[in-house]
Order: sequence, then structure tokens, then C-alpha cells
Amino acid sequence: MDNSKKNTPDHRALYKRNSIGSQEQLRERRVVLDESLRKKHREQLISAKRFRHLSRREVRESSGDEMPPINEHDEDIDPYYRLTEEQIKALSDDLKSNEQSSRMDAAQYLSKYVVEPCQALIDYITHGDCIESLTKMMSGVDLDERLQAVQTISNIAAGPHDIWAKSITTVPYMVSFLDSENLNLREAAAGALGNMAAEDLCDLTTEDDEARTMIRNNGAIPPLVRLLDSNDSRLVQTACFALANLARGNERQLNEFIVASIGKPLFRHLQDKTPDTVTEVCWVMSYLTAGSQPFRQQVMQQGIAKILVSELRNLCQQGPVVLPLLRTLGNLCGGPDEYIEILLDQDGFLFTLLLLTHSEHRVVKKEALWVLSNITSSQRPDIVKKVVDANAIAYLTDILVQHGALDIRKGAATCLLNIAYHGEKYMLLLPHQQLLPAFVDLVQSQDPEEMRLGLSYIEMLLTRVPRGNEVLQVTPRCLEVLGAVNPAPDPELYTFANNLVDKFYEESPGLESF
Repeated sequence: MDNSKKNTPDHRALYKRNSIGSQEQLRERRVVLDESLRKKHREQLISAKRFRHLSRREVRESSGDEMPPINEHDEDIDPYYRLTEEQIKALSDDLKSNEQSSRMDAAQYLSKYVVEPCQALIDYITHGDCIESLTKMMSGVDLDERLQAVQTISNIAAGPHDIWAKSITTVPYMVSFLDSENLNLREAAAGALGNMAAEDLCDLTTEDDEARTMIRNNGAIPPLVRLLDSNDSRLVQTACFALANLARGNERQLNEFIVASIGKPLFRHLQDKTPDTVTEVCWVMSYLTAGSQPFRQQVMQQGIAKILVSELRNLCQQGPVVLPLLRTLGNLCGGPDEYIEILLDQDGFLFTLLLLTHSEHRVVKKEALWVLSNITSSQRPDIVKKVVDANAIAYLTDILVQHGALDIRKGAATCLLNIAYHGEKYMLLLPHQQLLPAFVDLVQSQDPEEMRLGLSYIEMLLTRVPRGNEVLQVTPRCLEVLGAVNPAPDPELYTFANNLVDKFYEESPGLESF
């Protein structure tokens, strides 16, 4: 026996929690984790709301349990993921070990711990040689070691901003692996790029946009599009996840997707109707239809509208799963009126869309109303007539008067005003005595957009609807609310409201004391 090996300390004993499992178990665990990461990023797209719960430390303290000293960051993470600096040092040493088994074990444990990283681990990744060690593993010849390093970096890319930023340096390696002969390595690399591109820093910085540009500039789009030709559904879904996140850009940036002929494989997968794959394909299409006019043309010219509407009917009862379809259809409805006409001619489109405005899922309601607002903003009377003939006014009135969330009511109000602005006959179809109190509530909201909607409706009643001033007279609080509008938040709205009060008294002489 090699005595030097016998005397080497086993660092794994310091940070090992439990058995890692067989390669097949690791594979299954990886699939579950990838799906959860994709779901997390989708949920971030759907809602930015965050809820605060009692930390584990607060729960323990409230029960009278004593707690050991711990840094503030680690208070809210599961004790399983808490590591000391000594444990991090042991993990770091194993990641640089000359023994492959030690490096593999360390990378596997790191991949697990980074799901909920403690402060010591964050410091190691951001200030230590973690990424360098993993990069060295990716540079080796052993396939298993490469794969494990890629999977670990993918988890790092899905983590907090500080460690996400460190993962970006490995982009060239990930892009090169997209053409690997090994399917698992291709999928892992695509997932890592998808996680890197998924970061959304809003308007705080352009760092996330720069990362997506860097990935595109490294040539990621053509090989990712080629992955869509695979018959392996999991590989296709992962490639779609990456492509969807990389498709957040302007027309010029998205031209590379068109050059790579992305439409052909996307449309083929839509026609094959594999449920999970259809959803991921539609996420890609939702971004491309938002930013690329040539792609919108492809969709409509190749008859894909019929397939999209068919899938809308199939998925309308499945909650937020329908969101990418709605966004894609809404983007198409924002194009020429000819696109809207084609969609309205599809069997069940308008009926299904109106049903979705009453979904039990708030985010689905909001998205469906946005699609409908794009349709009703058409300049063509025949398009608006089809909407009205489908009983849309009743659906929208019900939403507006049910005192739901203000943003949902704002969507319904926008659609109703769009319909009314198409002429007097549509204005007269609106149930004004039901609607006016709801629009008055919008004036009180203190949100400038919602206030403007409410004031615009009241102006329409006074200036364009016969005997509309009489509706104001019999509506409690209407003039009181108009008179209570303040210069804040918008002086222009203050002037707008005062002018409406003056207009009311001009139209209703003798009611100055009303």
C-alpha cells in the first residue's frame, strides 16, 4: 500500500453530509434540479413579489432554543447548507486534489451546497479559486469530470448575483460543449448558458444584458438552434430554456436567430405537440415575437397561428402554463390588423381568450386582458365588431365592477375605452350606470395611469355620450372625487379633473350647488 496515500487526510469527512449516490441517482437528481431552476426563472418572469417569513433562527428563538453565533446571511438558510471556513477550505483542497475521485466528490458536494449558499461558500466562489479549479476540470480529458464541472457551474449561475457573475467567465467552454458528441454534456452546457442568461437585474444595471450579449457573441445561437433538431425532449427543452433567455434583445440582436433558421425546428416541435416541449418552445417564441418583426412574419406566413390557437384551447385550463402562448399571441396582435383578423378567424380564439380573462389565476387574467387590449386598439371597425359580438362588453364590465385588483380592472377599463372610442354606437352599448362608479374608483387610486383612464371615461361621458352628464348626477361621490384630485402625483391630471368639473356645470346649468 502507498503509505503517502494512506497518510493523506480525508477532507471529505469535514464537509460530507450523506451519500451522494450512484451515477443514475445523480442523473435523476440533476433532472429534478434543472426543472426546479427553470420553474424558478419562469416564476420570476410572472411575478416580482417576494414574501417575508420568519427566519429559522427567529422560529427557534421564539421557542426558547439557544442558537450558536451565526452570521446574518446564514440565519435564513437550512442548517444542512451551512459550512464553516474550515469545511470550505477542505472542499477547496479536494477540488484541487491530484486524485480524480476527490475532485469529483468535492464538485458534487459543491453543486449541492450552492443551491442555498452560505456566506463562507459565497466568499470562496467570489474571492477564491473555485471557478479556476472547476475550469481546470472542464479542460481535462475525462468526460465524467467535465460533465460534473459543467453541472456545478450551472448551479452557481443559478445562484445569487455575486456568484452568478463569476460563472460568466466560463462561457467559451460552455459554447464549445454544445457540439460535444455526448448528449449529457450538450444538455448540461445548454442549461448552464440558460442559467447565465436568465439573470434579470431590471434597470439597476446593464450587467445582465451585457452577459447575454457576450454569450451571443461567443457563437452560442447556431449550436443551440441545432440542438432543437434532436428527438430527445429533455435536450430540446433545455435548449429552448437557453434560447428564450438569450432572445431578450432588440431587433438587431435577434437577427442571428433568424439567420440560424430557428423558425423551422420551433414550428416542427409545435406540430408534434409534446406538452412540456410546446410550453418551452412558446417561451422562445414569446421573446422572438416581441423583438423581431421578421419572426412575426414567419409565424403568420407559415400558418402557425392555427397551431397556436389550438394549443391555447388545449392549455386554457392549466393555469400559468398558458402564459407563453398568451404572450406570443399578444405580440402578434400588436402587429398589423391583418394578423389580428387571421387570429380572430381561428376557431375558438376569441371565446377562449374571454374565458381566460376570468381565470382564477391573476397573472393569466392580466395577460389575457393585455392581449384583448391589443385587439381592441385596432383601427378597423369590423375587428371591434367581432369582439363586441362575442359578448366582450359583459365580460369586461363584470371584471371592472367586481372590485378586483386594480391592475386587473385597469386592463378591463383599457379594453372598454378602446371599444367605446370606435364610435357612438359602441359608447351607447356600455352600461354606464354600472361602469361609472368603477371608473371613479380608478380616479381615486393615486396611480397616474389608472387615474387617467378614469378621467378619460368621465370626459367621454360628458362630451361624447348623449345625456352622459345625467349619469354623473346620479352617481354618488363622482364630483366629490373629481374635486379631491390633487396636483400630486401629476399636475396635469389635477388640471384635467378640474376642467371636467367645470364642463359638468356648463352642461348642467343650475346645479352649482350639487
